[in-house]
Amino acid sequence: MVQPLRLSMIVLLTLLGVCGLVRLPLMPPLLARSGSDTQLSDLEAQEALLEARQEAASQMTRFVGGQITRHYWGGFTPYLDVLGVEIPETMESTLTVGDDRARLVLDPKRVNERYVAEVVRAGTRARGVVCRGQGEPGAFVLRGRRLDCPEGWLVINDPLLTSSGEPQPEPIN
Repeated sequence: MVQPLRLSMIVLLTLLGVCGLVRLPLMPPLLARSGSDTQLSDLEAQEALLEARQEAASQMTRFVGGQITRHYWGGFTPYLDVLGVEIPETMESTLTVGDDRARLVLDPKRVNERYVAEVVRAGTRARGVVCRGQGEPGAFVLRGRRLDCPEGWLVINDPLLTSSGEPQPEPIN
C-alpha cells in the first residue's frame, strides 16, 4: 500500500515540477473560478476583440486604399507588401486578386470574428469596403457609387481615418 502512494506522489511532484519549468499556467476550470477570475477572462476576451478590430481596420484600410491606387496604375496587385499591408502574427490572411476585384480576408486566431476587404472595378472607377462578421462572407453588392458589405456583415472604418478627423468609437456587439 505504501509503494503505490509513494509512486503516485513522485509522479505528481514530477508533473508539477515540469509544469513549473515550462511555465504552464495552472488555472482552475472555468466553473471553479471565482467571479473576479471570470471577469478577468471576459475582459481579456474583450481586449483581444478590440485589438483585433483595430489592427484589422488599419490594415484593411491600407489594403483598400492601396488597391484603388493600383487600379489607377493599371490593375490590382497580389502583393501585400507593395500596398504597405503587414499581416499581424495573430491573424491568418487570404488574398484573392482577379481582373475586376481584389479581396483580403483576415482571420484572427483568438477572436471569433472575420474581417473582409474587397475592392471592385465599377466601369473606370474602383470601389472598396471593409466589413466584419462571422462565417463565410456572401457576395458584395454594388449600389450606385457604393460597395456594400454582404448581408449580415457590418462596415468597419479605420478610427484614424474619419471624415471629421477625430477618432470614432465603434460599438461592441
